[in-house]
Amino acid sequence: MTNSPWDRATGALDIATLKACYADGRLTPETLIDAIYDRIAARGEDHVWIHLIARETSKARARALMADPCAVDLPLYGIPFGIKDNIDLAGLPTTAAVRAWARMADTTSPLVQTLLDAGAIPIGKQNQDQLGMGVVGVRSDYGIPQCCFDSRYISGGSTSGGGVSVGAGLVSFAVANDAAGSGRVPAALNNIVGYKPTPGLIPRARASLAGMVGTENFLTLTMADSVLLTNLWFAYEPSDPFSKPQADGFRITTNPAPDTFRFAIPDEATLDTDGDGDSERLFRENVARLRALGGTAVPIDMTPYLTAARMLYDGPFIAQRYANFGDKFDGDEDALCPATREILSWGRNYTARDVFKAQYVIAGYKQQIRALFKDVDLLVTPTSPSTYTIEALLADNIALNARMGTYTNFVNLLDLPAVSIPAGFRKDGIPLGTMLIGPSLGDDLICRIGGALHAALGIAPGIAGRPAPAA
Repeated sequence: MTNSPWDRATGALDIATLKACYADGRLTPETLIDAIYDRIAARGEDHVWIHLIARETSKARARALMADPCAVDLPLYGIPFGIKDNIDLAGLPTTAAVRAWARMADTTSPLVQTLLDAGAIPIGKQNQDQLGMGVVGVRSDYGIPQCCFDSRYISGGSTSGGGVSVGAGLVSFAVANDAAGSGRVPAALNNIVGYKPTPGLIPRARASLAGMVGTENFLTLTMADSVLLTNLWFAYEPSDPFSKPQADGFRITTNPAPDTFRFAIPDEATLDTDGDGDSERLFRENVARLRALGGTAVPIDMTPYLTAARMLYDGPFIAQRYANFGDKFDGDEDALCPATREILSWGRNYTARDVFKAQYVIAGYKQQIRALFKDVDLLVTPTSPSTYTIEALLADNIALNARMGTYTNFVNLLDLPAVSIPAGFRKDGIPLGTMLIGPSLGDDLICRIGGALHAALGIAPGIAGRPAPAA
């Protein structure tokens, strides 16, 4: 080791930093894993983990990588990560945060196997909103993960444990999935990056049942990490009925943002921050940064897209979730948290006629947003209008969850990619995010502009960027 060791307590876990530390001898995978488990132990019971892999098991994997002379060239050599608990890792239970529905996974999801083959080290299975239904992180049999900046506040969901683990510096990245905002909202509330690809670019075979409109994704510390990781996953899979042929050879980059671009923003009537003045301030500050990067802001009426967002749960599309889980749900309703149980029960109320009529409406909104993207390059909104305390969520679970999904819920329904980029901090020290939405298959542009926006913000990701206490 050199005379400038990587700090066990505060050392950064982004992939570029870890690769540099491995290359110059400041760190080895085994010493990193030991430090990771020390950090986890220091946090105590934070409800991040549903199943934490034993320290010695993870260290043994690290030693095996170190013993293989070829492993050091793997793209994720020695990089620690967490897995949302509705995605399989062989030998560990998969629960989707429903204790009574736990099952032992006898195989590993091909997506997770890709990460293992690339040299990454799994640390454990992570907490979530039950069945991936929710964007708040309070609907679980395994406790409530708290925002890593203030324990009174929600972490965001459904990838709640993943968002906290990355933001708190416990893993480099977390495997997530996102149907309604599950990989974007926890990114916003923990000062990290959440990129959700265009649906169909990542195969869903043997992955999760988060709704047919969903897609697997990552929570990361940097846009560059999201690019590296997601490029490993793009693939056309004929056995997945929703896989897009364009996925073969599809790539996103860390190239600079274009010199000029046009971006739509909500007009005054449809900018919703739920009365949170700090949220509006942070959004407008990021709009100003985008202008400084060469962007031209175009205010638009968001009403059609906000209407589409409400249709994801408050309409026939909830029958999609019921189609996924109804057989088990009908025989064991009491296994679910009250809010999850009530929402899933709504799926029984709709007919095929209702579903087709809703699909016609959504098709109309797709035509509208295609027309929008002929005039602008991307759409920029707050990731969520605001955030709430855990106490407030428990008192008004369903309504406040719907508020949190105001801008995220329509994105997958309209076949679009999106990325949540940190927006900075409210005066009380709570972070929020700004979401960049692109046209279908327009992933590269939003990632390039998202990376530039994050750099322009100039705040370190996760708790490393925690603001100094107010005087």
